[in-house]
Amino acid sequence: MKAKADLTRVQTVAPAQLAGTAGHGEIRVAGPVRLARGRVHEVRGDGADIFVLTAAAAATGPLFWIGAAREINTLAPTGLQGFVDPARLVLTVGLTRAETLWAGEQALRSRAAPCVIVELQDGPDLKESRRLQIAAEESGAIGLVILHGRAKTSAAETRWTCEAAAGGGWVWICTKAKRGTPGAWRVSALGKHHAPDLVPLAASATA
Repeated sequence: MKAKADLTRVQTVAPAQLAGTAGHGEIRVAGPVRLARGRVHEVRGDGADIFVLTAAAAATGPLFWIGAAREINTLAPTGLQGFVDPARLVLTVGLTRAETLWAGEQALRSRAAPCVIVELQDGPDLKESRRLQIAAEESGAIGLVILHGRAKTSAAETRWTCEAAAGGGWVWICTKAKRGTPGAWRVSALGKHHAPDLVPLAASATA
């Protein structure tokens, strides 16, 4: 399995079902892993891109991807197209953290896209995440927040850590689930031309 940078980013030179009903249904990410619509889900780790793209592939329609220039400008269309049609993407650059959060909130509330991805250095706090959550509830969109730094106490429905696994593939670990029991899976064969293969690493419960 290629590294994340080979799949979805260009290199730059730097100085358990665990969904819950939520009233809007759910999307099946892979196997037993489902995410509630109308909710915000946080994702961390070097496999975060792969997780959110696999989730986005299960939705239809426009896909908003919002973040700072350093994240948005490194997205690689050739890697993305292995998961979603790049024509679906609406890329938005936030000049500040506050602007990125505001754009994410507006996109979630707009009903223009069923899936909104927001990239942040550190996770949204309780107040910030509640605003995102309320916006997602209003529209029924699914919000996926990629965290490059530390997570904070938040209103997120679920939180995932996604890392490359030794020998190839990925390990998806759900560390927070409001309506279920966290679990872990070994994942391989990701992409729109391959059905993901999940092997449970820990027990999970229906949310």
